[in-house]
Amino acid sequence: MNTTLKMICAAASLTVASFALAAPSPVGGHAGMPKGDVTKADFLKHMEERFNMMDANKDGVLSEAERKAAHDKMRAMRDERRQARMASKASMAK
Repeated sequence: MNTTLKMICAAASLTVASFALAAPSPVGGHAGMPKGDVTKADFLKHMEERFNMMDANKDGVLSEAERKAAHDKMRAMRDERRQARMASKASMAK
C-alpha cells in the first residue's frame, strides 16, 4: 500500500512538472536571459539577479556553502526536468 501511494505521488508530481515545463517562458531565453542579442547591461543584470538568489544571508558574499547549496538546487531542478521529459516520452510511446 505504501509503495503504491509513493508511486501515485511520484506520477502526479511528474505530470504537474511536465505541464509547468510545457508552458512558454515569459522571457523566452535560456535561464531567464532574453532571446536574441544581449547587451552587457542585460547580461550583468541577469548575473546580479542570479547572485542575489544564491546569496542566502544577503551579505554580498557567496560562501562555499551557499555556492554548494545553489549548485545542489540547480542539479535537483535539472534532474526533475529530465525525469519529466522521460516520463512524457514514455507515455507518448504507449
